[in-house]
Amino acid sequence: MPEKGMRRSERLHMMGYEPPDRSDWVTGLHPMDDLLRGERLPHIWCQGCGLGTALTTFIAALQWLERERGWDMDKVAVVSGIGCTGRIAGYVRLDSFHTTHGRAIPFATGLKLANPEMKVIVISGDGDMAGIGGNHLIHAARRNLDITVICVNNFNYGMTGGQAGPTTPHEARAVTAQYGNFEYPFNLPYLAAASGASFVARWTVLHARRLEWTLREAMEHPGFSFVEVIAPCSTAYARWNPEGRGMDPEHLRRRGLEVMKYYKAAGRITHDTHPKDAGVKVDEKGLITEIVEGKFLQEVRPDLQEALDHLAARADKWWQVEKKALDDRPHLPKSSSHVPRTEVQLGGFGGQGIISAGKIIGQAAAIYDGLEVCFTQSYGPEARGGAAGSQVVLGSDPIHHPHLIQPSTMIIMSQGAYAKYLSFLAPNGVLLIDDGLVELAEDHRQDITTYGLPATRIAEKLGNNRAANTVMLGFWTAIAGAVSQDAMRQSVAESVPPKTIDVNMKAFDEGYRKGIEVLDRS
Repeated sequence: MPEKGMRRSERLHMMGYEPPDRSDWVTGLHPMDDLLRGERLPHIWCQGCGLGTALTTFIAALQWLERERGWDMDKVAVVSGIGCTGRIAGYVRLDSFHTTHGRAIPFATGLKLANPEMKVIVISGDGDMAGIGGNHLIHAARRNLDITVICVNNFNYGMTGGQAGPTTPHEARAVTAQYGNFEYPFNLPYLAAASGASFVARWTVLHARRLEWTLREAMEHPGFSFVEVIAPCSTAYARWNPEGRGMDPEHLRRRGLEVMKYYKAAGRITHDTHPKDAGVKVDEKGLITEIVEGKFLQEVRPDLQEALDHLAARADKWWQVEKKALDDRPHLPKSSSHVPRTEVQLGGFGGQGIISAGKIIGQAAAIYDGLEVCFTQSYGPEARGGAAGSQVVLGSDPIHHPHLIQPSTMIIMSQGAYAKYLSFLAPNGVLLIDDGLVELAEDHRQDITTYGLPATRIAEKLGNNRAANTVMLGFWTAIAGAVSQDAMRQSVAESVPPKTIDVNMKAFDEGYRKGIEVLDRS
């Protein structure tokens, strides 16, 4: 691997490049030798294939950017997937990555996010990017990720034998569509634009100079740029369709040329066309009748990295506020007594603060009493009014199983939760209920201890019925004794809305007082 600090000529030599005056390549001197891996030629592409032209225009655009814009080719990376077009990554003398089928764009996403200064170009085929990798294409576009995607479209899966793909024209023939393709194809420029791409264009390889100019613009564009390049598949697609003159031996070796002639006749250059109107039109037999070409969309808006940087700056301000609050948090003495594994089940209905109550217990135990804690939660199908439950496991020792095995205490605030959870309470366990909302069954369990408290009515008298869960927390703290009173009070104060702190602290203290009274009577 080339080392940092080496001159470009030294790095090129390490990678097998021979300067023109010492080149022994069969092709001889070539103006693209610095970016074209001539040692890997001849290429694998079929006669008449448009990929050679696509590669030439791509390299020419890079050379222009290096010469006229001062681009550093050591900061350019090419990513491809599987397929005929994917071989381009192996023919360019740049950092290049040949990824798995359909995964070129997510690989490029990671590369770009890890090194924002790198210019990342994805070049692959329609099957790779619109078929297997179609989901990645639309999400990279919606994020306006600052990469350039060059999709060479040959209307079929060329390398694997000519199967119908996501861009095969309707009614066109393919190996897997001998009577005509019954599916409708993607309009790739429209797909990219609708997904959020900020630069969209299409050319055929017949328009080599225009394609080169557009690739320059696309690669300089800040944001997600998408260029569709329509190129003939002279071996697979062309043999089944009229554009390629079928299997006529007279034209067999000229099939790619015949396709290009047809593309020229069917082409219509219309810049700024709305991408939805840029579909490839066909007749009832699948014969292409019109290919709209040109640059359809170019707009500058914040790309993904800019959005991340903006959010990071805003988040840093928020974090400074949060950090100050954390630094100002009182430091209570950690619990010195050993607390065995204690499992708590809380249950009620949505809107009672069942989830919040479980979090308050967990926060008090972990942050202020220094215990080990696990917290989980569950909802019914309704956000408010349906069943809600939360579970807390706490103790002095490490928790190896984070879920409830057999809870020793329960806080139940609805009749439905009582019916649902009671059977899981351990023998000799403690059940705490809001007895204004929960009625004990006639056959209520006799092997447990049950304490009732009209928590909702108490909260209403204090001025906020939504503090009923806090009343129950105070009740539980006094009776269970697993978490200290000071830790719970501090956790409540941090967890409720600032304007409700006073009423919630009164609610907690009232619940705690009632719990002490119950214990004293016992």
